[in-house]
Amino acid sequence: MFTRESRRDSQPDNPESFSRTLSEFMIIGTAGHIDHGKTSLVKLLTGVDTDRLPEEKKRGITIDLGFAYTQGQNESMLGFVDVPGHEKFVHTMVAGAVGMDYGLLVIAADDGIMPQTIEHLRILELLGVSDLCVAITKIDMVDQQQIDTVQLEIENLLSQTRYRDVQIFRVSNATQAGVANLKDHLLHLTLATQNAQSYFRLAIDRVFISKGMGVTVTGAVQAGEIKVGDQLVLMPQGISVKVRSIHAQSKSVDQATFGSRCGIVLNGVDLDKVHRGDWLVAKELNQEVERFDAMIEMPIDAKQKIRDGEILLLHHGTDHTSARLILLDKKELVAGESALAQLVLQKPLSMCWNDRFILRDMSARYSLAGGRVLDISPPQRSRKTLERLQFLNLLLADHPQAVLQAIIKSSKTPVSLDHWAMSMNQLPLILKEAAQGMNAYEIVSSQQTFYIDEIWLKQIEKSIVEYLQVDERIVGIDQLRSLFKPRMDLKVFRVLLDEFIQLKKIFMMGSKYTLSLQGITFSESEKIVWDKAVLKLRNENFNPPLMRDIAKDLKIPEVVLMNVFKKATQQQLLVWVGSDIYYLFSTMKEMALILQDLFASHQQITVVEFRNRLQIGRNRAVFIIEAFDKIGFTLRIVKKDPKTGEVQDFRIIKNSKVFL
Repeated sequence: MFTRESRRDSQPDNPESFSRTLSEFMIIGTAGHIDHGKTSLVKLLTGVDTDRLPEEKKRGITIDLGFAYTQGQNESMLGFVDVPGHEKFVHTMVAGAVGMDYGLLVIAADDGIMPQTIEHLRILELLGVSDLCVAITKIDMVDQQQIDTVQLEIENLLSQTRYRDVQIFRVSNATQAGVANLKDHLLHLTLATQNAQSYFRLAIDRVFISKGMGVTVTGAVQAGEIKVGDQLVLMPQGISVKVRSIHAQSKSVDQATFGSRCGIVLNGVDLDKVHRGDWLVAKELNQEVERFDAMIEMPIDAKQKIRDGEILLLHHGTDHTSARLILLDKKELVAGESALAQLVLQKPLSMCWNDRFILRDMSARYSLAGGRVLDISPPQRSRKTLERLQFLNLLLADHPQAVLQAIIKSSKTPVSLDHWAMSMNQLPLILKEAAQGMNAYEIVSSQQTFYIDEIWLKQIEKSIVEYLQVDERIVGIDQLRSLFKPRMDLKVFRVLLDEFIQLKKIFMMGSKYTLSLQGITFSESEKIVWDKAVLKLRNENFNPPLMRDIAKDLKIPEVVLMNVFKKATQQQLLVWVGSDIYYLFSTMKEMALILQDLFASHQQITVVEFRNRLQIGRNRAVFIIEAFDKIGFTLRIVKKDPKTGEVQDFRIIKNSKVFL
């Protein structure tokens, strides 16, 4: 059988591709039982023998995927994927079905419908291949009555699938009878319009070394486009690679787009790091999926039921792994039914919303069900609640824009545009237009964009304001977050609070939150104390005295000054940075400008640089910059150099709007 090592010294035997920028490209996949004439029929249609391996020639059967091409109408191209018909190679057939635009079901007139005929047909349907036609082969070997009987059986079989009323052609590979009519039908197929607004993804089905070039992978482009020189990521390993060259029918092209097959020579990775089943993706899609939620469907002729908690074999893309199935809205699934489910994978995979997959029994005898990926980052808890099931039903819509709008409409928390752009493999701009089209409220934080329906935003604001109004509360983020059940994600909730701060609905005092009340004013005696305290705070500018020292100098009780400082903080005249240290808000703005200047000069800020600019002690500088972290103006980054082991500790500007 073909091995990766056996190809190490070979030439790139037609690294398959033709960029859709050069022509329209349709992928047609063969399907059917072993020895029903798939390979010889493809040779008649294209002139290419797809059995390339010595073992295939010797045994007269297809073992691995084969590929062939022919010129279509109006400069279009037809690409044929010839898949194995033997039951031992069903996993290879599933891999070949990835990226198919159309199916060619081949059934021999002498045998009629056989087990792998049904299995392959089921796989095409479960993977969402939209249409197909049927070729009844070997008509020269039987009489007319046998051909008519086989066709009737085929029509009965197809009537139970989505492929009702498809065209059936009677052909002979030996005499070539009917082949011209079949070819004419295929040449005039129209490719359905697809959404090209997505990042690049390619499911790898072959890996080898091309002499003089390097590691070469081939596969079907699932989405997006690439050009020579692009930086991509090999998943799920997470290895960064560069596109050295792209090949189309034994010649180089500059780019390849969705719908085509292509061979890609990579820089930056060794052969032993790349495998069939891996994905080559844009850097925006470097997520590893260990569990996901999905809608699964069982065909009406499924041979056995599926039970909650069962371990099954999952085929996705050109890879397969075992997965534990957790049914979310049923206890078991029987033939003809569908269900929402969570699948826990034995190994991480690279996947996106709306990907198709197949579930087979662990002995790999039967294809039990097919499914659509809905959520690639589902919760482990509360996964069977009514609220969660209602959310998953929103993800069943066909169009990403409609999905995002439904999520925003129903979500009581801010929805991350960046997360769903990655999950659904959509350019953020496309989803942003959908969100803006429904007048969702936009929040930008740390270069990330969130949307929330204004109705939910006002309800959250109302709950927080009413809570803080009681006794003029000053509370931490966890106390505020406990107001909402189920609790919002901490990072998302912080984004929401930051927005309320920008809107001056609430204020931050140190690491805690308080209400902005217009009615807070100083009494006459407090005004006198405040005026004197301001002078003390201004005297040292960046290094003001501690609050207790100011109280001592003014010869007033600490508690009196504390109450004055509390009111000043609520009016955003003063900022508490930690311990007993307060800064005038105007001074904080000055220091914020210094931080912005440092960042503009070096693209990072260190405590040492900040301390030197302010000419203060290190401890005081740490207190100040940590206060900037807490209010969301700066963001601390600590990372270790993998080569030297050196640890870098610095800040960047996170949200410059804080001091506008």
